[in-house]
Amino acid sequence: MTHTMPGLDDKRRTTTRGAAGARTANEPRVVKTNGRPAIRLGIIGDVHAEHEHLQEALRLFDHHGVDELLCTGDLADGPGCIERCIELLAEHNVLTVRGNHERWLLDDKVRHVAHAHHRAELSSDALAFLSALPKQIELSTCAGPLLLCHGVGDRDMVKVWPGSDRLEPQRSELLDQLIDAGHFRWLINGHMHYRTLLHFGGLTLMNAGTLSRRHRPGVTLIDFGSSQLTAFEFDGGGQLQPVLVRSTEAQDDDPRWDNTAAFCGDQSPVVLYPSTEPGTS
Repeated sequence: MTHTMPGLDDKRRTTTRGAAGARTANEPRVVKTNGRPAIRLGIIGDVHAEHEHLQEALRLFDHHGVDELLCTGDLADGPGCIERCIELLAEHNVLTVRGNHERWLLDDKVRHVAHAHHRAELSSDALAFLSALPKQIELSTCAGPLLLCHGVGDRDMVKVWPGSDRLEPQRSELLDQLIDAGHFRWLINGHMHYRTLLHFGGLTLMNAGTLSRRHRPGVTLIDFGSSQLTAFEFDGGGQLQPVLVRSTEAQDDDPRWDNTAAFCGDQSPVVLYPSTEPGTS
């Protein structure tokens, strides 16, 4: 099994450390593809060792043809094989960030969670792979710069939610700073296991959801060229089926916020499911 970071051996990509040439641990890894912005993206949410779901997701995106595959992390702590998940991510050059479950596993903390993995059970290659995962990745797309992270930026426990009956508003000063800075047009994250779009003026946040069978698993295909987004869910036979198609752009009836400080619990985000669920996972 290889422990090479996904994408770093792929000749289509180059990785830079910012204009000054020196990247701190908290700055995003910048990935460029062929010198041109990515158009079609395959989005995979928190994996949680669901290797069979991951394999099906990769098959789907290979069929549709995408420029890049993105994953929001949390590979650890689930009912399947984390080593197989790592192999698949590396083989398919999936741009993957570290989630809080990788941090917990590597620090040998919070191991009381269901289906927890332990350092002693993992190969040295798997541990090296997890240790090398960046906290955030910046990717150039034809819709503008995109930030991939697990929570928000380098903070893997941050939730963003405008408020509902099940969960009060979850605001983020760090996200508000990113919105004000105006550099990123898209932010794709995980952690909440609920596929949504939130439009903030010049930035759109998409939660990628999860592959975990406990939380309505699925994936998303983004085509910035046609401004179209397609959500997929697993059917009873473990195959992904399209369940929703919509524009990547904010529509007239979609809620918008200036920033998360404007959350007051009276507007719901755009949900990427065929029917609305009452709240978040």
